[in-house]
Amino acid sequence: MLASLYRAHTWLALVCLLTAVRAFDLVPSGYASLTHYDLPSNYVASCGCVGRSTFYPTAALNRYAYGSNTSFGPSCGSCFELRLVSTPLALPPPTPGTNEPWGDGIYYTPQQVASGSTPNLVVKIIDLCPGAGGPWCNATRFDNGTVGGNSLGFDVHFDLAWPSKAISKGFFPGDHDYGAWNVSYQAVSCERWAGWKDRAALGSDWDQQSSACCPNNPAPSGQDETCPPYYDTLAPTRAVPPNTSNVLSKGRSNAATGMVANTARVSLATAIALLSAALLCISAATFAFE
Repeated sequence: MLASLYRAHTWLALVCLLTAVRAFDLVPSGYASLTHYDLPSNYVASCGCVGRSTFYPTAALNRYAYGSNTSFGPSCGSCFELRLVSTPLALPPPTPGTNEPWGDGIYYTPQQVASGSTPNLVVKIIDLCPGAGGPWCNATRFDNGTVGGNSLGFDVHFDLAWPSKAISKGFFPGDHDYGAWNVSYQAVSCERWAGWKDRAALGSDWDQQSSACCPNNPAPSGQDETCPPYYDTLAPTRAVPPNTSNVLSKGRSNAATGMVANTARVSLATAIALLSAALLCISAATFAFE
C-alpha cells in the first residue's frame, strides 16, 4: 500500500514538473539581451557538451528558451549568430546641437546591424542560465499563456562565456565593460561555428553517457535530432535522448574526475525537486476539492 502510494505521488510530481518544463518556446531569430560570465576552459556544463567545446565561442541560454530547468534541454548544441545592437544600461552620446541627456553608451543603427558590420560571432549553446539567475535569465511563461520577459523585457537571453581564449579581448567595444547588451540573434548551421572542424569539440562528454546530450547540429540550426527536456527522461514514457557521446573526450574532461560527486548532486537535486513538486500537486488537489 505504502509502495503504491509512493509510486503514485512520484508520477504525480513528474507530471507537475513536466508541465512546467514544457512551457517554453524559442523563436529562431529576433532580439535578445546578452551578458557574459566566467566559464573555465575544458569545463563540461549543463548540456554535457565535451569540455573542448569551450575552446570555441559558447554561451548559456535562459531556461525559458533552453527548454529545461536542469541538465540538458532542446536547445543544447544549437548555434546562433549574435550581433551587438546597443547598450541598454547606458544612453548613447547626445546628438550634437541638442539638449539630449548625456551618455557614453553605444548604439548601432538597424542598417549597421543588418549589414553585419557590428561586432558579431557564432556561438554554440552548451549551458543553462537558470530561471533563478537574477534579472537576466528569469523570463517565464505564466499559467494564462502569457510570457513575462526579463528585466529588459526579452524572452531570450544569452550569457556569453567571456573572457575566453576563443573570443577576442576587444570583442565588446568601448573603454569599459557595459555589462549588458541588446543583440539580434539568428539560428545558423553549426557548420559556421568556429569549432565545427574540430571533431574533438563536438558531441557530449563520453564519461557522462546518457546523462549528457549535445547534438552536433540540431534544429533550429540543422537537421540532427534534438535533446528532449531532461525531465522527460524521467517520465513514464521515458524519453530517450540521442546518443551524442564523443569517444575522443573519454577521460579528458573535468567530468571524468567529478562524475561521482556530480551524480550525487544531481540525484539529491532531483529528489528535492520531486518532493517539492509532489507537495505542490497535493496542495493543489486539496484546494480543488475544498
